[in-house]
Amino acid sequence: MKEIKKNKLKKLNFYIIDDNYINYLSNYDIHIAYNKNEKRPYIGILIIVKDHLYFAPLFSPKLKHKSYKNNLSFFKIYNTRTKQNMGIIRFTDMIPVPKKYVHLLNIKELSYNYKRLLIEQYNCINMTDNLKKIYDKSNKLYDIIVSQTKGKEHNFYKKLCCNYKTLEEKSLDYKETIKV
Repeated sequence: MKEIKKNKLKKLNFYIIDDNYINYLSNYDIHIAYNKNEKRPYIGILIIVKDHLYFAPLFSPKLKHKSYKNNLSFFKIYNTRTKQNMGIIRFTDMIPVPKKYVHLLNIKELSYNYKRLLIEQYNCINMTDNLKKIYDKSNKLYDIIVSQTKGKEHNFYKKLCCNYKTLEEKSLDYKETIKV
């Protein structure tokens, strides 16, 4: 447990996930997003949530993000200097993933503007306060979803989120089927 807490403040990087793994998990949950023909890959960060490695996807900046009320389902990425919206990390769509199915994103291969956006996003999410918020939000949301308690907050998030426990089980099944 101490090792995980130590890792929490490590810098976050951007990753992409193996298409076959995404396709497999999407059979078990409707909230999983797809790669867009590898033109614009499904990019996200890897975080540890309750002893599991999770991939939390990034979504490009959209006008509607400005009106989102702050809650546990996402983290707004914005440039503190210019106050420019740079996208969000959606914890509702985070999925468990074995390390061998994620690959570090090579931003050198991307267009200049996209690369610049990713660098700005990287700088933002790796600010100490933001790292703490990202881990806190993802872990709190996970706790709400996997808990057996009922209530308004639980029901709200349950409608938005992946079923983390089911996906954790299916992730283990996938690893076993690949080894055979």
